Amino acid sequence: MTPLLVIGYGNELRGDDASGPCVARRVADWGRPEVDGLAVHQLTPELAAALAGAEVVVFVDARVEDGGREVCLRRLEAGPGTVMGHTSDPRWLLALAEALHGRRPEAWLATIPAADFGLGGRLSATATAGVAVALRQIDRLVHARNRELAADADFA
Repeated sequence: MTPLLVIGYGNELRGDDASGPCVARRVADWGRPEVDGLAVHQLTPELAAALAGAEVVVFVDARVEDGGREVCLRRLEAGPGTVMGHTSDPRWLLALAEALHGRRPEAWLATIPAADFGLGGRLSATATAGVAVALRQIDRLVHARNRELAADADFA
């Protein structure tokens, strides 16, 4: 079982939309056994098996700036949502993992402010800064999870 799985999704040919996959690849490059990163173009039903095998999942996606430049990290519950394509809502994937595999992980969604979705493979300064913040937030989640596990082991 994967302790913490980061799934970054987005179109890597559309500027800042590559923020999610960028974060997932950087997490995978950490080479730490307690966390893994998976970069995908879009959320598809095949990901339900990976979700069922994780204790915690963090979905990472770009979002059009809505006046704020902050990375938002919020808790997710399973639920309805669009079923296919990049606009997929990760909540439907959580519900699918539970329906098919009998379990779903604790889930989070990190959204990175994006300024440019034009053709091209470069991230804007806004998205680059957001990627760095998202990586720090994920690292904090990993450390918090490790502390929880250590505290549980002390009581066993």
